[in-house]
Amino acid sequence: MTMKSTHTFLSIIAIIAAFALIAASTFVTPAFALKRYFNCVTEIANKAGQLTLQDVNSCYDKEFHTGQGSSGSSTSSGK
Repeated sequence: MTMKSTHTFLSIIAIIAAFALIAASTFVTPAFALKRYFNCVTEIANKAGQLTLQDVNSCYDKEFHTGQGSSGSSTSSGK
């Protein structure tokens, strides 16, 4: 192999590796957010002995960074 073809080959491998890392991170990040959400809900339920819809919505808003009132937490007052 010549120096130019080796350089081109390594460049292609680097680009493919970069795309693979970006694709993998798009799948891993939501999985961690889901794990933190379930941990939040479980912690509240274990600490308080009960779990309300408001608690569930606050965990959802905290872990998935939704805006105020966008997750349906404003509709949970219809008890």
